[in-house]
Amino acid sequence: MRIVNVQPPAWWWETPGESLARALDVPRINFGDLIRDHLRQGTELGLRADEIMEAGGAPLDELRTAIVRDHLRREAPAAFLLDHHPVNVVQALALDELLHELGTPLDGVVRLRLPEHELERHVRSVADRRVCRGIPTHGHEPAAGTPAAEGACDVCGAGLHQRRDDEESTVRARFGTHEARTAPVTRYYAERGLLVTVDAVGTPDEIAARALAALRRRGGRVG
Repeated sequence: MRIVNVQPPAWWWETPGESLARALDVPRINFGDLIRDHLRQGTELGLRADEIMEAGGAPLDELRTAIVRDHLRREAPAAFLLDHHPVNVVQALALDELLHELGTPLDGVVRLRLPEHELERHVRSVADRRVCRGIPTHGHEPAAGTPAAEGACDVCGAGLHQRRDDEESTVRARFGTHEARTAPVTRYYAERGLLVTVDAVGTPDEIAARALAALRRRGGRVG
């Protein structure tokens, strides 16, 4: 199974994508993890992506495509769940071309829709998270109902800070534009008969079970 998961910027630790990948018994490829791997290794792609995100922006189409291409060509997974990519038609077309070259076309696309009543809780969760100043891949999210604090990293002891792209105003703007920004790509996949839409309510496992059932109803090779 090769699945694309289109979800709002709502989860940080355990996500429906992780749960769905386990249910399908396929590796999960998270676009954010790919960027962090490049940053950790000091590659040109990682440094370019981090510079853009620290300024509150999103990686450009060609940069996102290059990062995904690097991973898929290097690892050549026969099956996968791809999270947070593609997010527009340009990226989807580039992914289609790459997967055609590799002989591994998509089997389905899951669109997770966040109902309005869930939005505020997710905005606060993202805005409260902090990142280690020493090692950016050390992330910290306070427990529910606990105020965010700068504090120190409980992994290495370095100070914590809030990334500019996690500031509340930026998070709200990102949520506000998500549906409009991803509508063309979800329509593209719907026209190809690959799309299922699932309400992102409940635990990640509950959402994943709902998505798996929707994929099975759509048909195709679903585990």
